[in-house]
Amino acid sequence: MSPTVTAMLPTLRAGFDRPVRRALLGVQCRDVADGRVVSDGLQLVLYDLWQPRPTRQARVLNTNRSGVFALHDVPGIRSFLTPSEADSDAALALDDLGSPASPDLPRFRLTVHDTLNRYVDMALTPTLGQGLWGPLGDGLPHVPLYSAATRTPPIGMASLRTELRSATHPEQAIAWAHLRLMLNGVALAEGLSDAAGRVLMVFPLPRPREGLPQGSPATAAALLDWPVTLQAFWSPERRADLAQGHVPDLDGLLAQAPVPLLQHAAPPTPLGTLTLRAGQTLLVASPPSSFLFVAD
Repeated sequence: MSPTVTAMLPTLRAGFDRPVRRALLGVQCRDVADGRVVSDGLQLVLYDLWQPRPTRQARVLNTNRSGVFALHDVPGIRSFLTPSEADSDAALALDDLGSPASPDLPRFRLTVHDTLNRYVDMALTPTLGQGLWGPLGDGLPHVPLYSAATRTPPIGMASLRTELRSATHPEQAIAWAHLRLMLNGVALAEGLSDAAGRVLMVFPLPRPREGLPQGSPATAAALLDWPVTLQAFWSPERRADLAQGHVPDLDGLLAQAPVPLLQHAAPPTPLGTLTLRAGQTLLVASPPSSFLFVAD
């Protein structure tokens, strides 16, 4: 009598088992103003630059409950587990569905767009197959979100506004500059100018300056202002990006060289110390103009 053969079918048990699909890319976005994780209203799209432009497809990253945007598949790429790493690392294989137009061309470009107009558009060059990825990694790797000029600053936060123009060609906006607001040699806030040269920085107020707590109201108010300086970093290469309607890579923006900011364009006078006051937006310009000029 032949033994009975029973087929064994894998069955997932609710509450005990769950399928795990490893992502090729995970991205978490954080507001530079307060470090808060942001996912609502954001659109993250990955492009494969090795694919021919007419057939190039965009892959939209989906967000999970932890605010991490994940990508699980891309045409021309597959992820798999190596036999020796049964429970962890994903290995990456690139097939020959695409090839670089030049040896220096990165394969992937990730764009970040805020549909709620709170943050400046950005572009990045991500690395796939490494789990959670980001250009900044103080703690968890993440993508920084810089405030757009169209953002309404949150209640209780300080802010700075300016609009950058070329000192030699005042009709030209200084787009994609990187700015830092400094207090006692420490960065208080960071920002990026948009394609129109507009800048908004949103940041927490510093601690009140030391003084006599029993002083008059006028003295107490004086303790809530701070001497600050503004630094700018910019490259003339940004003009070509602007002419092409191209959003530069964030790594390139953060690596730009220092440029002088001018209190007056003619004669050129360096921008001096500014005064930040609690409850007031710090507006920075080169009088009598409403713009802040950059010595380019």
